[in-house]
Amino acid sequence: VRMLEQRLGITERWTPGTEQWEKTKKMVSSATYQRAVDKGLVVARLFELTKMNMSGTGYKLRKHMGQALKSRSQAIRTALDQYNAAAASLKPPKPALTWEQIVECTFLSDFDLLRDTREDIRERPWSRPRERKAMDRYFKILRAREEIKRLNVEIRCVATFL
Repeated sequence: VRMLEQRLGITERWTPGTEQWEKTKKMVSSATYQRAVDKGLVVARLFELTKMNMSGTGYKLRKHMGQALKSRSQAIRTALDQYNAAAASLKPPKPALTWEQIVECTFLSDFDLLRDTREDIRERPWSRPRERKAMDRYFKILRAREEIKRLNVEIRCVATFL
């Protein structure tokens, strides 16, 4: 270590309490917190819960999504623990999240964690419940039009067969 310090021209070591030490400690804490927020497992879970509660989602898809959520719940809990540890190390500390808070979140816009991401996605149109429902309905109409075209072809085939 001393040889490296001599090569780099470092004359004074950083020790706990020095300005550089505290500055770097804060930077590392921020980076750790940001990595925990950027994982996005919690946000993905919210999207899946929203999809599960939508009308028109079939039983098989709901069952499949429920199993996927159950299998990933441990990963989400681990990410939550990492987030809470990183949030506590910040100055001032961010509030900790509990599993119950995540389970109870129904809309992305209600989720305060998203405020702390590099880019505030709560301001995106798809994150607000009203706009999201409108988008879902719009895409359902598009799929219905595609289905009508397909059915018109199938009806001709059945009529020809009879």
